[in-house]
Amino acid sequence: MRLLMNGINGHYLQYIIDNDHGKTEEVLAAVAYATQSSLLFDWCWNNKIPLTFYGRLDDGIAVSSSILDGFIKRRSQRYICRLVQHHHAKVIWWKGSGLYIGSANLSGSAWYSNVETGCFFDESEITDEMANDIDDLFQLLQDKSTPLTDELFNAVKKRERALHLSKPNADEFWGCPAIKKWSGLVQTAPKSAKARQRSKFLDEWHSTLQELRDIGDRISKEGNRPAWVHESTPRGAQVDQFLHAHYYNNTFDGRNAKYNDYYIKNKDRKENALDEAIHWWSRLPNAPHGEDVMLNDTGPALMSALSKESLASMTIESFAMICGGVHAIKDYARRVDNHKVGLPSGGQYTVQDKVDALSKMIWSDVSLGGYNVCQVIDHVLYGGSPDHLPERIWDAVTDPKWKIRGLAISSFGELVGWALPDRFPPRNGRTSKALKSLGYDVTIHAE
Repeated sequence: MRLLMNGINGHYLQYIIDNDHGKTEEVLAAVAYATQSSLLFDWCWNNKIPLTFYGRLDDGIAVSSSILDGFIKRRSQRYICRLVQHHHAKVIWWKGSGLYIGSANLSGSAWYSNVETGCFFDESEITDEMANDIDDLFQLLQDKSTPLTDELFNAVKKRERALHLSKPNADEFWGCPAIKKWSGLVQTAPKSAKARQRSKFLDEWHSTLQELRDIGDRISKEGNRPAWVHESTPRGAQVDQFLHAHYYNNTFDGRNAKYNDYYIKNKDRKENALDEAIHWWSRLPNAPHGEDVMLNDTGPALMSALSKESLASMTIESFAMICGGVHAIKDYARRVDNHKVGLPSGGQYTVQDKVDALSKMIWSDVSLGGYNVCQVIDHVLYGGSPDHLPERIWDAVTDPKWKIRGLAISSFGELVGWALPDRFPPRNGRTSKALKSLGYDVTIHAE
């Protein structure tokens, strides 16, 4: 975490953009006041990074008409602006890079000369609870906001002129039929908020689970399955590696995955997009990115290691093998700060070094309920009816009784998938991005 306090400590918001190095996949910005386009909006546009911006809707004109004019002129589904009443947040999520929460608006003075305070969390520091809360914030803003239309833009320009002429009456502005009015938040008890998050997760998880099963049925059929994939391979494993190959082969432009661009293109033709991807997959003479190794070697080894019997006699060496075979855990190990997994800062480490260090950290951790990682995984996989397994995933990542450091929703999505692939196809952040690129409206969970 980096504390950003402008001239007080020499750390500015500009640091985030200057040090992005192509990591950002999209930007979600909830910043009440905006007057300067060059700080964030132009950067997103020039770097072809999808942006959704939520500004404040009020009769004092929190977002200048010049900012709105930039969105109107570009008229792009990759570059969206919406305004919402009773919004005073300053939150920017550079997805793939990190999350800013602070006091700075989108103005030159806020970014450079004002006394401002905020925190920037690297993507690897964003916990599941944080990600869920921030997702809830953006969903609320989406639900309560007014989309930027020509009518709203004209109303804002007219109101700006009225304010310049010292005409404070705002009745005409609020009479604009394009404006969606909202009375603001009502008080919500923490328990009900958590229950709402749980329900939202389970609804989306079950829906996506069925979509993965349906795709698995299709790609496992004769004629849709590449010659190098054996017919006995579990359908869940097949769909995971089909999406793996599609994601790395068909969504990247240089170093960046353009899954959001493909989502916009395919959301109204996802059946055709899926047919095209299956056609491409079925004719592959060889595995493009090691999918054959995952299906024939790593996957079966994970299934064996995650059996109830193996969990009861697990060793640190066996657990390190699991961590190295689970994409979400391995990817988190690659990104996490060295000191967080017990490695001296500043050293040069291989991915395997980081995986080994992370696996030792996870192995040694104990939940507040007194459970070690093998007991938590056993609880998720075998601690009750399979019908309730998604609920146990939620408990494992949100309930301190079960929570183990270093394991997030995507980690459990994969662990469950490789242990029980026929019923629960593996799912991680990359799986969701691949589905998104094919037009599916899915949630991309933190690794």
